[in-house]
Amino acid sequence: FDILAQEIEKNTATTSVRLKVRTFPNGQLLNDAQLPDAISTGSVEIGQINIGFINAPDAAVGQIVNLPALWGTWEALWYAEDQEAYRSVFQDLFNKLGMQMLGFAAYGTGDFFANKPVKLPSDFKGLRLRGYGADLSYLIRELGASPVTLSSQEIYQATQRGTIDGFLTGASSVYQRKLYEVVKYASAVPIGRLSFPATANLKWWAGLPKDVQVAITKAAMVAQQKGRQLAKAEDQQATEKLAKLGVTIQTLTPAEYAQWVKAVKPVLDKYVERTGDKGHKLMAIVQEANAKFPVP
Repeated sequence: FDILAQEIEKNTATTSVRLKVRTFPNGQLLNDAQLPDAISTGSVEIGQINIGFINAPDAAVGQIVNLPALWGTWEALWYAEDQEAYRSVFQDLFNKLGMQMLGFAAYGTGDFFANKPVKLPSDFKGLRLRGYGADLSYLIRELGASPVTLSSQEIYQATQRGTIDGFLTGASSVYQRKLYEVVKYASAVPIGRLSFPATANLKWWAGLPKDVQVAITKAAMVAQQKGRQLAKAEDQQATEKLAKLGVTIQTLTPAEYAQWVKAVKPVLDKYVERTGDKGHKLMAIVQEANAKFPVP
């Protein structure tokens, strides 16, 4: 988001309204559970949305961003995000919630971290795990574990106290928040390749002059492109740092990975069943993207 802030200030330096951006990283202003309502009501003009914390019925189709083991490669995800048919589904969703879609903010992989070895689906039986969103909670239940909904700011204390046995998040978050102090094991399965939609309050957006809207849109596209490569690199670097700090990263054979493919299939099927025609269309784009950019 720092890239977006810099690009907005640069692009609006000569527009009819010049914008000065102040950022609040790592939940300094609001946590991820509070942010959707804050943007929708205009308490915050722009923010990064975790769709897992949106409870509106129409939000179900947007949960595709949280589906497990959906994207074979980063390039497949990025190809889909650049398709108008994919992006328009999110634009329609956010418009109904009082927000304007700006772009996708790349984050990194989402992996399971726990205080015991978690390698195969059978390793999760009986655990209490932090997840976010209906589909990831469903996956956790399918694995025989119990899902617990917490904001990212609550994970450390909950794990330290034993309220949860582990959580689903990214390697960079584990490193930055020092969560490696409370967990020592990570799955090797990229349960998710995560991008969080960046949105603006719709009323604020509609009140901006056209040239400022164009400038922000261009800034968002630049930030999206730069952020992708940065997030990919930071994710890999964070994983390497965690290994040096004593976090055991499990490795999988092809046969073991096949167990995960089987384990997540009910979640993908349930998503399509729940979202109907829109879900079918998005999954078709996913299949096209994975075919175009297959796993090496």
